[in-house]
Amino acid sequence: MDKKQDALRKLGRRLTELRHRQNLTLEQLSTSSGISIQELTAIEAGETDPALTTVFHICRGLGLSPNELLPPG
Repeated sequence: MDKKQDALRKLGRRLTELRHRQNLTLEQLSTSSGISIQELTAIEAGETDPALTTVFHICRGLGLSPNELLPPG
């Protein structure tokens, strides 16, 4: 596995963890962030590299800063 794939999987796991901590469904996060359920699902699965604007929209939907979402290293 290369570093990019590893980073995308870590981001996906972190997003899933934070969403679950807030007891949010994908539908709820989609509504609050403006990101489609399909795209959120792909991000959580580590299957896509989200644009920076997408990350900011997700953070807004979760009420978090990007530092709280993005995994270290």
